[in-house]
Amino acid sequence: MDAVRLGPLLLPTTPLLLLVSWWLGDALARWLARRGGVAARPGPSLLAAAVLGLVAARVAFVVRWWPHYHGVTALLDVRDGGFDALAGWLAALLVVCVAGLRRAALRRPVAAGFATALLLVLGGQATLRALQPPPRPLPQLRLVDLQGNRVSLSALRGRPLVINLWATWCPPCRRELPMLLEQAAQQRDARIVLVDQGDTAPAVRALLRSLGHAHAPQVLLDGGRALGAYYDAPGYPTTLFIGADGMLRRMYVGAMSAATLQQGIEYLQRGAG
Repeated sequence: MDAVRLGPLLLPTTPLLLLVSWWLGDALARWLARRGGVAARPGPSLLAAAVLGLVAARVAFVVRWWPHYHGVTALLDVRDGGFDALAGWLAALLVVCVAGLRRAALRRPVAAGFATALLLVLGGQATLRALQPPPRPLPQLRLVDLQGNRVSLSALRGRPLVINLWATWCPPCRRELPMLLEQAAQQRDARIVLVDQGDTAPAVRALLRSLGHAHAPQVLLDGGRALGAYYDAPGYPTTLFIGADGMLRRMYVGAMSAATLQQGIEYLQRGAG
């Protein structure tokens, strides 16, 4: 799960985990520095490690998925969650090592703070994965396309499947919708289906016409929001990455870019699908 709901707020888990872990690591580093009588402050070194780590993680991800980014705005829009964790941690470790070499007195506090943050992030991620319910198969659910034909979800098994849960009133959904419609028409490695949650057919058709996609066979209607309820989607948009066996492998909450979409598809292809 990429987000948790606190009342009306939908909060992404990874940034929260990173923020809390960095804060605790920084607090430990400052305590060790005071206890050891170190006049220099470890905070700037840890802050530099965090900032440069995030920049390196973003740059590495963009370089890896460069063909799927178009324009400077897309490159800078980190809302798609496109970060390379390994590159980020290695860059942060490099900053920590340099800080320790330049100021020996800071070596122990900064190293302890960095190690604490890293262990908390890894432990938190492992805990969140362990708390996830067992993967659910595609339900025996029949939805309706824009032509009024009934479509059985179970019939979509047999190849990697991406299901996007969205709604016409949802701004992030509307932002990513053109990209998803384009990818759904062009994608050959997986089937992409956009399942509207709760809107009427006229409302969906009107939005699609305004986007230049009046005829979108990949769009299905779920008037009762049954699919979102079945998978406990915390909000919209939520994208489900489902293996060829019909089992849910990954749930992504929030708007994606073409790069993060392709990353999820390749995850299915590597064997999870």
